[in-house]
Amino acid sequence: MIENIQQATSQDGLNTRAATTSEPAKDSLLLILGAVLIIVLLNFAAFSDSLHGYFLADDFAHVDYLKSVFNGNAHLLWKNFYSNWMQTLGTCFYRPLISITLASDYLFWGANPDGFHISNFLYQTLSSVFLFLSLLSMFPALDKRAKFSTALLTASLFACHPLHPEVVSWIIARVDSVCTTFLFLSLWLYLLSRHGARNRAGAMQVLSLIAFTMSLMSKEMAITLPPTLFIYELINSASSGSPKRKNDDHTGWRTGFAEAFKEALKEALKATKWHILLLLFYLGFRAVVLGTLFGGYSGSVGEGLKDSLFRRWFEGGSLMRLLLPFNDFVTEPSNKIRLVFKLMTAAALVIAVVRAILTKRKTNEFPFSISPFLPLGLIWLVIALAPTVQVFDITAILQGGRFVYLATAPVVLIIASLIFGAGDEKKNHGHISLLPLLSTALAALFTMSYAFTARQNNQPWVEASRGVNNLRAGVEAALTGRPKNMKVALLNLPPHQKGAHMLYNASMFGVTLKPPLTKEDLSERIITFEPVTFGDANLIGRTRLRNLLADKNLAGVFVWDSTEQKLLPMKDWHSIALCAPRQTFELGEGNAVLEDANQIFQSPVIDAPSTDFDFLDVTLRAEPKDPNKKLPENAILVLGWAGATHPIYAQERESVQPLKTGENTYRFSVGELKSWVGEGKITGLTLNTSEKPCKITVKSVRFINADDEIPILSFAPGTKTYIDSNGTLYINKDLGPLIYDATKIRGAKYVRYEISRPESWFEHYTGTLRDKSPSDKAFVSGKLDQLGSTNAIISLKALKVPGYYEFRILAMDAQDKPLGYVSNPINFQVTPAYFKAKNAGTNGVLENK
Repeated sequence: MIENIQQATSQDGLNTRAATTSEPAKDSLLLILGAVLIIVLLNFAAFSDSLHGYFLADDFAHVDYLKSVFNGNAHLLWKNFYSNWMQTLGTCFYRPLISITLASDYLFWGANPDGFHISNFLYQTLSSVFLFLSLLSMFPALDKRAKFSTALLTASLFACHPLHPEVVSWIIARVDSVCTTFLFLSLWLYLLSRHGARNRAGAMQVLSLIAFTMSLMSKEMAITLPPTLFIYELINSASSGSPKRKNDDHTGWRTGFAEAFKEALKEALKATKWHILLLLFYLGFRAVVLGTLFGGYSGSVGEGLKDSLFRRWFEGGSLMRLLLPFNDFVTEPSNKIRLVFKLMTAAALVIAVVRAILTKRKTNEFPFSISPFLPLGLIWLVIALAPTVQVFDITAILQGGRFVYLATAPVVLIIASLIFGAGDEKKNHGHISLLPLLSTALAALFTMSYAFTARQNNQPWVEASRGVNNLRAGVEAALTGRPKNMKVALLNLPPHQKGAHMLYNASMFGVTLKPPLTKEDLSERIITFEPVTFGDANLIGRTRLRNLLADKNLAGVFVWDSTEQKLLPMKDWHSIALCAPRQTFELGEGNAVLEDANQIFQSPVIDAPSTDFDFLDVTLRAEPKDPNKKLPENAILVLGWAGATHPIYAQERESVQPLKTGENTYRFSVGELKSWVGEGKITGLTLNTSEKPCKITVKSVRFINADDEIPILSFAPGTKTYIDSNGTLYINKDLGPLIYDATKIRGAKYVRYEISRPESWFEHYTGTLRDKSPSDKAFVSGKLDQLGSTNAIISLKALKVPGYYEFRILAMDAQDKPLGYVSNPINFQVTPAYFKAKNAGTNGVLENK
């Protein structure tokens, strides 16, 4: 049926408006409808399993928000049109339309996640269809068969792209699919205004601008549309006919080319002026509303993104995953499907080269024919990636795939244009028939491989939804039948399942335990130890944990097992809370030669309470089997453990240190790791190295209790200000009362305190709660002359804005040098009420009683 599509002549130009150049002939309408059906079916084949998914991660913040909107606070929706999106601390975005789409789902479906997932699937499908229609409306002078084939393959690969599960299966990631849906719709309408019937050009232009506005109100990625349109106009102008030579003199030809290029620039600017003007208006309006031109993430999250810019772009294979989109948890590096993708890409390049050779021209204008989709795709890719500079990072488990959702369109357009070219091989060389067949076969192989891999990559998201449901049900079961004053502690929330987001902080999980997702509000009966917003979910504050374990209202302590996808009770937690040995004890010596990956050094059976020790000091001698060599600089020592909760060793219960040649002592900060603490009792240890063969001689393994190195810091009992179930204090006055104690730290003369920057956490910068020196990232620091207090009040008058903050202390000697380690931090949020009181002159002052 491809043969039925009309062929364009070489005289068809940029400004051709005849309906026959863009609108399908009647006999090709069924072909287009068939193509659309294929695109819909590919979407369903790849992502149908997500239609019955659950809410995940940030989805819960929006569920809570929608509950408030539909319970007398509808004004919150409209507030998004003239302020920061959802007025969220730590971010700066303008995306009001997204909340409208979510509110629409909530209106019809309530808190049933099925309705939200159906909408996500719809946006993904519409994006694919509008991409197809847009490409089909481009380049009037291009061979119709090549254009149709390129458009269909591009849209098909976009429909089942392996990087899209994050956008399709995570409800709030619709910010990308909604934005892209309206962007492609605007693009299609723009092309109809340019190449369609004249009597509809004005209407199509207006509708395109309306769709562009909707895209801009969905996500900032929409700003890429005007430059993409501009580049399209230039390429279309060039592909419609080369500049004519005025004479055989090269200077005259260059002059003619320069004049033609200037004319093309003017025409492109004229054609896209309304979209450019709308973009400029949007940027100005957004800057006024948000107070900044750029926005994005602030605090330590934003700083971390800036500091890791080069690594995220050029290390770890992020860019390569645009072509090889595999989740390492799902598709092992040795899996043959990876080789298939590489061979397919190579085959596309070979076909493009062969076609170029066979269609070599006799003129001197350009040596061979080239599809205008190829330069468009290459430049469009750069444009689509540009706004992601701050956040771009496609990890080995494909987290961050949503950031390149739009960019996958030019990537697959490049592939399709390599496979099908300009379509003139049959026109110029009628005897060539094999190349189109090979191109069609390769296109089919690409489509099947993408669909298969996308479905595979989507399975972690299906498992993540099931896991969050299981976690919620497990907590409900643990609380069922217990008095309402009894609580349970959950040491760890699952942050992800093989890369699929689950729960990143306690506030997310709290929403799952209250209406409308449960009949009864259980959120205040669960105690968690998660980051306030984002951070290393495996870190835990020892002081707060010990205090909670001694609470008589604590009914149980649980850990989440990511492998079995269920809650496990922490063994012997009652006895752990009662016994608190302060001595250090050791294991004996041992040695081993680790020859291959299957060999490890394993301890005898031990019985060590996991909450009573802060560090594990391992003294060993390591050297290569060959005495004339040294261990490489990137060699790693791996400590593993098993316990009462998980008697089997696993990668989730490991900690690493750089391995050096010779005898050294390695300190593992195990007491701050949930994966260690959650075992209740440690029953065995293993040591392994990344470098094999390696000879290890273990001198000693010492369990260290560091009460004489880590100062104590906590809220005073009976604190009247609200403390949530995650241990965060919400205040509208100065910080306190606090208990702190550094008297056990030898040589301490005074205590230094530090307050973080807003929306920042000290452990974000160092990756540990066990810093040994003051932080250069502290926003406020001060001195407490007394080494201990049971009722300290810290003035917050130096703070400038509401937000989340972190507070910690560190013992100092007489020479102002730090001693030991910083305390476990406490988190607090300063409310706007504090600053109202501050401006009224009633803010607190430092007291230390």
